[in-house]
Amino acid sequence: MKRVIVFVLILTIITSALVGCSQTSEPMISEKTEMVFTPGVYDGEAKGMKSVIKVQVTVDEKKITEVKVIEQAESERLFSYANDSVPAAIVQHQSVSVDTVAGATMSSIGIIQATKDALKKSGVNMDLLNIKPEKPELVEGEDEEYDVVVVGAGAAGLSAAIELGKNDNISILVLEKMPFTGGSLALSGGLFWTGNGSKYVPEESFTPESLLQWFEMRSETKSNEALVKHIANIAGETFDYLIDNGAPWDVESATETYPDSGIYRFETNRGAKLTKFRDDAAGNQAAEFLLNFAKENGAEIRVNSKVTSLIVDDNNIIKGVNVEDREKKYTVNARKVILATGGFGNNRKLLEEFDPDSAGKWPFLAAGSTGDGIEMTRELGVKIVGNGVMSYEALTPNMGYKGEVGSLVWVPELFVNKDGKRFVDETGQSTDIALQIYLQPEDIGYGIDDSKSDRVEDYEKGVEQGLILKGETLEELADLMGVNKENFLVTVKKYNEVVENGTEDEFGSIIEKMKPPTKGPFYAVPTRACIIGTMPGLMVNENCEVLGSNGQPIENLFAAGELVFGNIFNRVYPATGTAIAQAIYTGKIAGEAVNSQLK
Repeated sequence: MKRVIVFVLILTIITSALVGCSQTSEPMISEKTEMVFTPGVYDGEAKGMKSVIKVQVTVDEKKITEVKVIEQAESERLFSYANDSVPAAIVQHQSVSVDTVAGATMSSIGIIQATKDALKKSGVNMDLLNIKPEKPELVEGEDEEYDVVVVGAGAAGLSAAIELGKNDNISILVLEKMPFTGGSLALSGGLFWTGNGSKYVPEESFTPESLLQWFEMRSETKSNEALVKHIANIAGETFDYLIDNGAPWDVESATETYPDSGIYRFETNRGAKLTKFRDDAAGNQAAEFLLNFAKENGAEIRVNSKVTSLIVDDNNIIKGVNVEDREKKYTVNARKVILATGGFGNNRKLLEEFDPDSAGKWPFLAAGSTGDGIEMTRELGVKIVGNGVMSYEALTPNMGYKGEVGSLVWVPELFVNKDGKRFVDETGQSTDIALQIYLQPEDIGYGIDDSKSDRVEDYEKGVEQGLILKGETLEELADLMGVNKENFLVTVKKYNEVVENGTEDEFGSIIEKMKPPTKGPFYAVPTRACIIGTMPGLMVNENCEVLGSNGQPIENLFAAGELVFGNIFNRVYPATGTAIAQAIYTGKIAGEAVNSQLK
């Protein structure tokens, strides 16, 4: 007994000593350390998405009073969201460790880094500005009731909302997880194609049968025949309806999007004036129209509202959705749900699952393209159909194919690979060129041009930025590219002779469009493939009802847009304007089907 008592006493002494040591080793902080600035106005700068962002920061002795962006050349629409949020958050929290704006991440980081650059000049202890503000926990919100919930406010979701709005007796809620609407459409060039009965195209436009044949020819596999023919039947009337209600597509800009297809594409009014640089505001103009038209037709639109899951009863019937916004979690009970969540080009895991060959390509698409629609239907046994990704040529991961320099990837009409050899018809579809570039050694191709080009000024800008290669001679250019010089010189000579002699080109290029490089200096555009969208998606029927493992519609569940592209086309992006067209058409089909079931 004594031994036990002694042991307990010794253990108590040791424990007390350890606790005492622990307490005395901690620093004693009696009060919070205050920030001290040298009052004044300080300038700072940092790299954003596309440009250098310059800010002006005003401070007094104890705090930041203003952060103002004074110069930038970012994407106008996306930058506005970062600029509306980030500077105010820095001032509100007195911290540079604030959240970035989803979809405008690089611009947000640019503003934050430029602010840091400015504040370093104020003499403040920067460690005190790097404390991240605490986020309050989400509270439980009240349940809500709507007739229809549309998940996603891109082209497909907004098109569905517009169609649903023709039914005056239903309530419509559109939920968008991003801080803004428009999805991929807002970032695109805005081209939209139509035919089959539209008053804005020639009479010899596509028919349901010819459209199906075209999709299957481009895909090299079968398409969902019933859905494609449904799309063909409503394409002309849908386009005309939008135009007649003020849609901003230039009806005088019609061009055939693919040779002998009878498919006619249209630029937006803005895009028709800015096609040289593929300005991303061109698609934004169309996105703004669809948003406003959906609101006019009675849809309620909520941003920063992420649908986390579907509500499914024991009979696999969809009953609504669960939602999280910045403040709360809540349930929306709905009679019908339309998924228009886009693709998964920003989800490396899904790329590796459904198209592993594309997992290494640069994603150049809407930030919200993370595969939400696929993930939230996993447990429903929905079959994923389709293969491949939509690709374009790109100069850099951030610049893609846009702007004065980025758009140069579309200028040359001669491409070579690392072996110094041609590999594609350069006068053909840009999407085919992108696909072939990815199959070349080191996943790269070089567009070749010379000083006769009307884009020399832009080439020179690219040279200054270290993005474009310039050689006074073809030999020098070959060395700069690191290609097989002997093969390259033979390739250029043979190419030039085809144009000079008017003989048939081995790759089928249209001679009138070929550009022989003959006058130095010469330019090379290092070009890779970027992902602008994905094709694998949920299997649906001709009315865009999502099909379960038994091949029958899952009750109350519909899907549209990029989430169903695999039903329509595969392997390669068929032609410019296809994505926007299919998003709008399938959105209309889903909305029309819901309306018919809610009568």
